[in-house]
Amino acid sequence: MNSKLVFNVPPQKWEEYLPLGNGRLGCMVKAHPCNEVIQLNEEGIWSGGPQDRTNPDAKKNLDKIRTLVNEGRVLEAQSLGFEALSGKSFNQRAYQTAGDFHIDFFSNKNNGLACGWPLQHKADENAVSSYRSELFLDMACTLVTYTDDEGTIFTRRTWISAVDDMIFMHVTASAPGKINYCGYLDRGIWVDNVIAENNCTYIEDSHGIPFCAGAGAVAEGGEYGTRGACLYGTGCNEVLFFIDIQSLRWNKKWNDKPLSSKKYKKLIRKNLWTPECKKNLEEIKERIQKVGLGPAAEDFFAWHLVEWKNYWDRCEVEIGTSAQLKDHEEVSTPELLKSASPSNTTLVNQYINFSRYLMISGSRTPGLLPLTLQGLWNGQIEPPWQSKYTININAQMNYWPVNMTGLSECELPLFDLLERAYPNGRLVAQKMYGCRGYVLHHNTDFWGDAAPQDAWIPATYWTLGAAWLATHIIEHFEYTQDNAFLKRYYYLMHEAALFFVDYLVEDGDYLIINPSLSPENSYVTKTGEIGAFTAGCEMDNMILEHLFKGCKKAREALGGKCYDKKGKAYSDEDFASFDYVLLHLKKPSLNSDGSLMEWNREVEEVEPGHRHISHLYGLYPGHTITLEKNPELAEACKKTLKKRLENGGGHTGWSQAWIINFYAQLAMGDEALSSIIKLFQHSTLPNLLDNHPPFQIDGNFGALAGIIRLLVQSEFDDEGNVRVKLLPALPSEAAWQSGRVRGLAIKGGYTIDFEWKEGKLVKHTLHPENGKIPCFIE
Repeated sequence: MNSKLVFNVPPQKWEEYLPLGNGRLGCMVKAHPCNEVIQLNEEGIWSGGPQDRTNPDAKKNLDKIRTLVNEGRVLEAQSLGFEALSGKSFNQRAYQTAGDFHIDFFSNKNNGLACGWPLQHKADENAVSSYRSELFLDMACTLVTYTDDEGTIFTRRTWISAVDDMIFMHVTASAPGKINYCGYLDRGIWVDNVIAENNCTYIEDSHGIPFCAGAGAVAEGGEYGTRGACLYGTGCNEVLFFIDIQSLRWNKKWNDKPLSSKKYKKLIRKNLWTPECKKNLEEIKERIQKVGLGPAAEDFFAWHLVEWKNYWDRCEVEIGTSAQLKDHEEVSTPELLKSASPSNTTLVNQYINFSRYLMISGSRTPGLLPLTLQGLWNGQIEPPWQSKYTININAQMNYWPVNMTGLSECELPLFDLLERAYPNGRLVAQKMYGCRGYVLHHNTDFWGDAAPQDAWIPATYWTLGAAWLATHIIEHFEYTQDNAFLKRYYYLMHEAALFFVDYLVEDGDYLIINPSLSPENSYVTKTGEIGAFTAGCEMDNMILEHLFKGCKKAREALGGKCYDKKGKAYSDEDFASFDYVLLHLKKPSLNSDGSLMEWNREVEEVEPGHRHISHLYGLYPGHTITLEKNPELAEACKKTLKKRLENGGGHTGWSQAWIINFYAQLAMGDEALSSIIKLFQHSTLPNLLDNHPPFQIDGNFGALAGIIRLLVQSEFDDEGNVRVKLLPALPSEAAWQSGRVRGLAIKGGYTIDFEWKEGKLVKHTLHPENGKIPCFIE
């Protein structure tokens, strides 16, 4: 149930297309009956090669910037920071589309192109009126069906196979000789070369990271082939299209040191991607010819389905009773979204499944890279915020639900990105700040660029990107209990902490970051001006506490055997310095109105309804503030949320998703449900993708995490046992009073199944997948 999205009207814009992906290849399917478009992505297509943007003047000006901040001369500090701390060029690389595969399907009487753009055959009116498209989440495929004015039924199934690492589209008709088509690849002016050969067409481009995209077709019956750069078919009974994209893949050997521009230029001259793309398409054609078109298409799909089910079937969540859910069974997804309300749990269940679907589609093998701001799906050459990795919340939020939903291996690309950024981060730490370890700022890209991105005062000069990402290592371990994983990646936590041992400065009794920022907020300075640079803030303290405590937990889990990347044991002195830092981090403080203090002193906020609520990091995803341990701080968090929302906060999709998680942690189920409905009403597109606006995928994953955490939360206590709360923040809405879950993961290496009726737990079963730690259910 709730395992498909249904549409009765063709989409109006790219943001409403249907996403498919296998971790490496992605596409957005327009799913139009006559004028189909498959917008193409491959994870390695970015706007250029590696850059050294490290500012050589940072280190010699750092003390002066700190002095200016301490003296209250914040704007002067920011001016000097702009000059001395910004990257030598402001921008990292952008994630880009590979282009579009346009393909028109038309009847004989609609054959012919009218003037105008885009070039397309006239749509059959009956085909449009009878149209239905579906995105089957449990099978990872789209299905378009329609009937022409002669009664012929057409079906078009599209999927991306991880087994064959290929995009497929299988077209059939209920009568012979009815399929006519014209297809071509297009990337506007961003194409170097177009090739058409052997019933395939290819485009090559080298304006950024070079790549080749190829599309081929095999038909049964009729005539098919290439004309110019186009694929064509007339009077066909059945057609199978197949698409591959090959680019310069990341080589694990590059993880040891930054790839130089000189070596990159040498690599791209080899053009290994075009022969690879051609070889892959020719192999698919050979397999089709060997067994026949129909059997081959079914075989490709069957193997795809086996691989997909390995991920999809791991967990299940159903909120509401079967009787309640039947009320919405045949409602199209856009109409279901329009009917968002506290009682519409069908929509919630569909959203849960869709967001799980996006995770599996966007972040699994054969992919090597994690989800960007738009996941695997970007339709532009220059997308919003370059569709890269924004690591002051967005990339982290993408992976909040991954362990809970039993998809831990889908998080591995995130750690691989951190690993590739490590050598760049070490150089930046040394050259810009004179520190050991490594550092990342608020963005990174395909190359793991570590220098500051942009020149935007409230965000660019933030130094906690690696620290926050590294906390995901200990969180991943707490769910999986995978010691081999922890041993491999531990150095990324240790070295991120080591940077701050050197970088932190004394401020009275505390160790603080200076200059610091509270992303992406600003405040009124003592002189009445708008400033962002500050001497310490709450988010710094909470991320560092999370990271340094995580290092201590990891050391204990590994029996004290913690090693660097080269296999050398870390010293006791390092861990002693970690203890010292933990003792000297400022604890959370309250403003005079009882809300949680965002900066290290009480100031006037410029934007009280700011989308970032960074100072509640200690509530979630940190572990400092709980209802049980420090109820007074929990109360302060409630006041903070109230103040933010009363002033217009939560106006972006990801911000509303974070708020859901805050409410879940505070056991405020009704407030969380209200935020879920606001997310649906104001920040969700008709295909259920998150709308910042514009489209940004983090809201899907943040909201998924929040919804799951309304039903189950798990933590380690001070004695090292796992404490599980079932239904910790169940909303009081009647429709939520019954439900069931299967296969959700909890910390300690367990999965859990449970069911509730009339708001009460009726049964639960704990499965110790890797669980050996005592687990107590509350």
